[in-house]
Amino acid sequence: MTISYSGNVIRLLLRWKGSIWRTVWRELLIYLFFFYSIRLFYLKGIDFIDDDDDDRNKIRRMFESFCRQCDSYTRLIPLTFLLGFYVSNVVARWWRQFETLYWPEDILSVLCTVLHQHDDKSKRRRHTIARYLNLSNALAWRDISSKIRLRFPTVHSLIEGGLLTEKEYQILETMHTENESSRWMTPLHWIQQIMRQVEDETKPTASLLNQFVAELRIFRQSLRKLYSYDWVCVPLVYTQVAALATYSFFFFSLFGRQPLLPEIKSGKEIDLKVPIFTIVQFLFFVGWFKVGQDLMRPFGLDDDDIELNYILDRNVRISFAIVNHLQEAPIPDFENDDDKMWEEMHPPVKDGETSPSLRIPQLPHSKYSSQLSEHPPRLHAYVPIDDDRTSIKDMESHHGCISVKKDKKHLNW
Repeated sequence: MTISYSGNVIRLLLRWKGSIWRTVWRELLIYLFFFYSIRLFYLKGIDFIDDDDDDRNKIRRMFESFCRQCDSYTRLIPLTFLLGFYVSNVVARWWRQFETLYWPEDILSVLCTVLHQHDDKSKRRRHTIARYLNLSNALAWRDISSKIRLRFPTVHSLIEGGLLTEKEYQILETMHTENESSRWMTPLHWIQQIMRQVEDETKPTASLLNQFVAELRIFRQSLRKLYSYDWVCVPLVYTQVAALATYSFFFFSLFGRQPLLPEIKSGKEIDLKVPIFTIVQFLFFVGWFKVGQDLMRPFGLDDDDIELNYILDRNVRISFAIVNHLQEAPIPDFENDDDKMWEEMHPPVKDGETSPSLRIPQLPHSKYSSQLSEHPPRLHAYVPIDDDRTSIKDMESHHGCISVKKDKKHLNW
């Protein structure tokens, strides 16, 4: 799952897992190695090329001219625009894939309303439908997630997990042999057949049954969308342009950011020994590009990839809790047990009163929450009107963001 974090700036910058340091430290070391190699060649290596001082000075001036040209070329690369557009699209795509994941609470809650009986046959049907939903998830997620694939390397391993029986496995393999794309859809088809039996036997409410079928369709669409996202990537040329712009920028900066002796001697530049500003820029741009690369496949093995293993375990627990424990548990006796709000809103009738006075209940505060500053909503469109019937006191007591003054007759925008 995406790394959770909180705290101040120092804590955030010192985190390692899922951080920018862990993402770009290899590239940064390689960059600094080449940077100082070029610097060493400029300061010491040119002296060993030729014994003639004039030739050495000529080579040094040519090198300095090349460095100045590289520095000017880096300003022509629209790196901020390219990376911003690229990463924004990748992050939006990454978040849409997470939103595509279907949670089983809705469809199983509707199922418990359609199939609400407490006999053994209804219990088994609810349990089987919940298992088939999670089986479809596991079969589909195996094809798009590296972590689910490592957890269930074969379809037969789902039998050990309890989501599949041996007979069902044989049916799935037969369907997969005939059509490779139908294996994850087969359990959903089984659910449809079970609901047809329920409709013939118990005659459930038609609107509830239609709602269940609609939720099942949304479930099927979510899995199909995940396959589509996995099949169709961001166009390769788009990623190539972003990669070429990023790494060519810093290739030219290896020469363009070198402190040159004429500028140092004239006082135009300061030799910082360590290219601090270039390192910070490297962390920004390369880290930005690596974000796009890491989020391109949100179901892989990176730190910021979506943890489908946890989501699958959570869905299994919630599914069987809904169809078994929640459905079979007795509901509270709300008709005989009065809650505190009911007692406050319906007090007993006193002598001489024709009807009790109704009260609006309010939630209490603890000693901790009572110390918090509250910011109630304010109206922004309040326009004071110069009317004799409207007093200044009433206008000043209005809960608006615009302060009202006695001499103010109109709004100045």
